[in-house]
Amino acid sequence: MRKLIFLHNLLKGTVSWLIEDETGEISERGTASTFLELQTKVVDRVEGFIFSPLFSNKRLEVPPTSQSQILESIPFLLEDSLLGSVEDYHFVISKRSEEGDVKVSLIPINSMEEEISLFREAQINVSSLSFLDNSFKEESSTCSLVLFDDISVINFGSEWGWCAETDIILNLLKKGLEDFKSTSLKVFLSKDAKKIDWTKYSKLEPDIIFIEGELDFLEKAFPSLENKFNLLTNKYAPRIAWREYFKKWKYGLAAASIVVVLYFSQTLTDIYQNNSSATDLLEQSRLLYYSAYPNEPKDTDLKKLLRQKLRGVNLTGREPFLLTVQNLTQVIHNNERVSLHSVNYDLNSNQFIIEIQCTQFEDLETVKSTFIQGGYAIDVGSSKRVGNSILSELFIKKT
Repeated sequence: MRKLIFLHNLLKGTVSWLIEDETGEISERGTASTFLELQTKVVDRVEGFIFSPLFSNKRLEVPPTSQSQILESIPFLLEDSLLGSVEDYHFVISKRSEEGDVKVSLIPINSMEEEISLFREAQINVSSLSFLDNSFKEESSTCSLVLFDDISVINFGSEWGWCAETDIILNLLKKGLEDFKSTSLKVFLSKDAKKIDWTKYSKLEPDIIFIEGELDFLEKAFPSLENKFNLLTNKYAPRIAWREYFKKWKYGLAAASIVVVLYFSQTLTDIYQNNSSATDLLEQSRLLYYSAYPNEPKDTDLKKLLRQKLRGVNLTGREPFLLTVQNLTQVIHNNERVSLHSVNYDLNSNQFIIEIQCTQFEDLETVKSTFIQGGYAIDVGSSKRVGNSILSELFIKKT
């Protein structure tokens, strides 16, 4: 998977970026003044980190309850700790820790809206976006400090982060190291930065990693960065890349579409054949009835004529004529390799004489067995081969 990772400095508006290829190596890198310059980059995923003194992080004690209930309570818990209204902020929270608190990352909604508009203008589908100060993955005893000229980012043991003016962070560094019980200090420092007397700010000897700017920092630090608090939630959630999914799965979708089309085509064919069989059966029933009653009016509904004939007739122990016809055709229809050739009814012997066409004698035996299981007496008459099919005569009556 080709991944684009960027670092956005909201104060300067600069975007440092690099592309990690399928092997995990950095294949491209650069610095852009706008996200539009990244529009042509062909990657599978985009992850971003941002930093600004306007962002803040808080830790709140919450009762042991569900994550959804904690989320609902956060605005009330934040009210007393914010200068403005909580409605002016977009925030994400961590899961409740064993100590009973959650971490909250807050960003002004206007800053969030501006960031999202930049992504959309450049038509970049960003999967995750996190504060840089909350994105370090270090041991609990390690403090990471990044000095970007007048602005710095600090993180204590991957537990707490902060972005502020460099002087403020340096003045509070000693107390932070003591509070978080840090035993090592990792510092990313510009080669052009003024010399710092670290003994004024820390008892620890810093492990200094010299960088030539934000891009160099991103390249050296990105193996130790992870998106822990993704700001792209709720209405800011990344859009589904339908076009990319289509490109990736177009052959599978095409194959599935063909299967669906073939299935519905076969279903429509079966429906047509069933309707044709029903129409043929109805016509054969009419011919059979009028052969027995040639003087009956042809313009009267066949069902009405049959009801008139069956009035007063005791049908106890006998199956109605039309029901028998229905059962006969259903048995034929359920055997795919058997088709109905003709149907006749012998009034004297009270039995049906049907001719079926099948591909082999085993099909004939199957039909015979099905009729017997349905409570019919059946005798097989003459059979003859017609082309590749067998035309057989059956005598059927209800037992």
